[in-house]
Amino acid sequence: MSDLTALHAAILAAPEDDAPRAAYAAAVATTDPERSELISLQLRLDASRKAQRPSDERGAAAMRAGTLMRARGADWARDIAPLVARTRFVRGFVEDVLLDAPAFLASASQLYATAPILHLTLTNVRAVDPLALFTSPHLERLRSLDLARTELGDLEVALLASQRLPNLRWLSVAGNNVTRAGLDALASTASLPALGYVDLSANLVADPMPGLVDEESVPTALALELIHAHGPIAWLDLHRFRDWPPERDALP
Repeated sequence: MSDLTALHAAILAAPEDDAPRAAYAAAVATTDPERSELISLQLRLDASRKAQRPSDERGAAAMRAGTLMRARGADWARDIAPLVARTRFVRGFVEDVLLDAPAFLASASQLYATAPILHLTLTNVRAVDPLALFTSPHLERLRSLDLARTELGDLEVALLASQRLPNLRWLSVAGNNVTRAGLDALASTASLPALGYVDLSANLVADPMPGLVDEESVPTALALELIHAHGPIAWLDLHRFRDWPPERDALP
């Protein structure tokens, strides 16, 4: 096994860990300096976002990373690209993918053996058995999950909320058919302990997210009802964020 293969295996085995990625950047610094630069840049950008430093401090680094991606991104994503509809690099590697739900259930093991995926956007969710999808162990590693505009109802949302997903920080169920029952399932669950942001906009129930007035968070009446019924809810607390809505890879 080559050193790079071993380093890539270490990244796949510990996708949350920055150290193997930094080691990979150092290993390719002379043979592929642009690859090394992208990894280093995105590691710094990620640390800045998670520390909630002002976004204008990241401008130059983000622009340079974008230039590198436009020039070389397709080459760096060539192994994973045939398996998905869209890729996005985070911390120097493909960490964010879009594909349809049947393809995810069929190929999740191969996907995770190819790239350190932590962020998933699914389409065509109604084409699969919701029990098979939402009880899949392949969801357990995810930090973010986008299920917007996939025709979900309360049963699917409650099923998702009942699963033990310890790493999930960011969730979108926007543009679906969620009512108060689905909202209560999300607000009351203890199975999503790290959840810090939920996009519930454009559903059958009103969006409970607080509004901003003069840069101050103002809770909605529905948010107060949920907190009264279920206790403190982290994803209803806007005071924790400098930027709103938070980027899906920015929640610590």
